[in-house]
Amino acid sequence: MDNILGLIGTIIGALGFALAVFATIRQAQAEKRNAQEQEIQKQEKARSDRLMFLADRIFDSSIPRELRQPFYEEYISMKGNGTAVRFWQLEAEREKKLQQPA
Repeated sequence: MDNILGLIGTIIGALGFALAVFATIRQAQAEKRNAQEQEIQKQEKARSDRLMFLADRIFDSSIPRELRQPFYEEYISMKGNGTAVRFWQLEAEREKKLQQPA
């Protein structure tokens, strides 16, 4: 009887150990996945922040247009689009109309 109880205890202990190893591996995988997701979010936020900064410079009419040109070019190179690009284009059209003789 002692041998049977010892054998059952050994089997249960081995199963418990295997379960603990499995759980540890799963937790490590989840932490690795979370770390990658956080890194992706960090990069996306940095990109978004940079695009916002560039858009602010593009919209700042107090800065001469030729000095804002590098900000616009970087904005475009980062695949920025939308309002800042439309503003830049409309501003260029306005300047052309003002420069043309009536």
